[in-house]
Amino acid sequence: MFRFKTNRVELTPFLVLLAFTVVALFFRLYRLHELEPGLKFDEGWNGIYALQVLQGEHALTFGDKEGLGVYLIALTTKLLGRTPLALRLPTALASASTVLVVFWLGRLLLEWGENGPKTRRRGLVVGAIGAGLLAVSLGQTVMGRTAYRGSLLPLFLALCLALLWWGWTRRRWWGIVLAGACAGLLPYTYYPARFVPILFLFFGLSFLLPFRSVSLKRIQSELPWAATFTCVAGLVAAPILFHYVRNPDLFFNDRIQTVFIFRKFQGAPVTTLAEVLAINVWDVLNSFSFRLLPGCCSPFEHAVTLNVWEALFFWLGVGIAIRQWHRSPAYRLLLLWVGLLFMPAFLSDAKSTMRMVGAVPAIYVLVAVGLWETLLWIESRTAGRAKILPWIFGTTIGVIVLIQATVTFRAVFDKGLAVSPSHYDMIWPVFAQRLNERPAERDTVYFIAHRHDAFDYLYQGPTPVMRIFSAVPDLDHQTKTLLTERETASTVKVVNWVDWSPTIEWRANFRANFLSILLDKHGTYAGTEFFDDIYVDSYVDVSYDRPWVLFEDLPQPVIYDGGITLEGLALGSSKKRASGQQGLDAEQHRSHLVGMLWTTASNVMADYSVSLRLYSDDGAKVFQSDHVLRKPMEYPLTTSLWMTHPVSTVFELEIPDELAAGEYELRMVVYDLETSTPTVEVGVWEPETALGRVQLQPSGQ
Repeated sequence: MFRFKTNRVELTPFLVLLAFTVVALFFRLYRLHELEPGLKFDEGWNGIYALQVLQGEHALTFGDKEGLGVYLIALTTKLLGRTPLALRLPTALASASTVLVVFWLGRLLLEWGENGPKTRRRGLVVGAIGAGLLAVSLGQTVMGRTAYRGSLLPLFLALCLALLWWGWTRRRWWGIVLAGACAGLLPYTYYPARFVPILFLFFGLSFLLPFRSVSLKRIQSELPWAATFTCVAGLVAAPILFHYVRNPDLFFNDRIQTVFIFRKFQGAPVTTLAEVLAINVWDVLNSFSFRLLPGCCSPFEHAVTLNVWEALFFWLGVGIAIRQWHRSPAYRLLLLWVGLLFMPAFLSDAKSTMRMVGAVPAIYVLVAVGLWETLLWIESRTAGRAKILPWIFGTTIGVIVLIQATVTFRAVFDKGLAVSPSHYDMIWPVFAQRLNERPAERDTVYFIAHRHDAFDYLYQGPTPVMRIFSAVPDLDHQTKTLLTERETASTVKVVNWVDWSPTIEWRANFRANFLSILLDKHGTYAGTEFFDDIYVDSYVDVSYDRPWVLFEDLPQPVIYDGGITLEGLALGSSKKRASGQQGLDAEQHRSHLVGMLWTTASNVMADYSVSLRLYSDDGAKVFQSDHVLRKPMEYPLTTSLWMTHPVSTVFELEIPDELAAGEYELRMVVYDLETSTPTVEVGVWEPETALGRVQLQPSGQ
């Protein structure tokens, strides 16, 4: 019989590590195969890039994305197929692994520099608390369950520093080599990793300050270790670094330049730049800790935030680390780590703490340091009851972790998975799976004018799906060309979605609405199918006998004296579902789509609205619908902010059932949004412009 000799000191870390492994894997992997809470745009992009890799298109960067995450998704896609699980499994495993590395890192850092059981207990407690809080964190659970490459940075950075610390303190060459390999992989993860070389540099220099305190002999003894680490890291990172040297525009890509905080202040004095930076730093730190971001407790929010009590102990840990700066290299490392990996968020005006994700391991270790020092302070004032205090402290922390785990579970799984399917990021992946389950539809083609790469990643159905992303003025030509190339397509299905947003903030369906208008002119409507909040209009008998022109319902441009011109008009019907309360099969037969093509003068200062009105034959106004003129997909851009021309808008007229069937005249008034003052048509000098005739079918048909 074999006997294993163990003791409590050896068994406790193993049991703690086992417990956190189970918890982390559960929160990151449970029901990961399901679509909810949807697949985001970035996830879809990563999936499309992974498919390109599987097709033999290899690269170091894909667009503005580093390649490591893409290659990992390509691997899981190869093994598991094009599924949500394959897309999210690499980052989920990376997030769970980060919890384990934080436990090891906390033990390593806080055991160093002293001897005895008290130091070992400190390392174990700090590592356990940091890993436990990270395992049940709502923000990190959500981020770990999404295919965001940002989840890879904290894992490889924490592993790099843990290996570096272990190899350096224990004089293990292979630890230094592995640390260098992890450091070399960092540029392939997420762009905030570009601040990590500064972290290594500053941490190394911190041992030399003040210079007189370090002998030349000590420096010479450490140089081989530093050189080994640097050389290995340089060799692993060399391909992507050379790639950036050859393509510097990729290093400072468009996304980085777009969110750079100083981009609007070029040439401003230093005092102005300092003020802008200080304000942004304050906002980011508040969002990170004391002032939660709007919707931060939603499973759809991916910001790196702390609970208020976590933030209190984090700042306490920061204060203790500052106080121990000269005495403790571990505290110096944690402070430099947090400060430098916060910089991407500080230098961005997007107000997203996601960009400080590289500091996550250090953040939770510092929270644990604050809690540990609190325990020591209480112990120093309760010497007579010190024996039971650790048990009380451990029980309290365990209860807090359990409460946070319950909150996270309910937010992600109970609430998150029950979110309305009308969410844009949910309906398209679900639609892809629904189409995958359908048999092949003969002589049929689907037209999709929406952009959601998760659909393209997941869709593997037998019926052809064609994407249309052309500008609206070119929509008629491109559509006819695509249909002409597919001579066997006798049925055309236009895919659209119901936007329930009261502000129509996305207006992502504008191009599909124009496509419906176009096919309504040149084909015969054959019915509508509904898939949750997606509806598919079918058209048959598509004719090519006359020219395909979208904007053909306006004899000539209408020029207004306010500096705005209606260049084109396109009228069509809409088959959109009426409302969720009226049943899944209810259709809005008495709706019309009004598409318009606008230009504005360069000096237009007013924001305009349009009033669309229907008049009966006796001149009586029977219906009116007003709309603010906004640029589709860029909702805040009203007419005074239109910088590009032309601008296409489309509005839906939901005709009331009580309005009698027949033909009506459609007229329009353009007026100033702020003053409600109409602008008049040049040459006519009347505010109301006749656009054309609208035929209403009987209600219910």
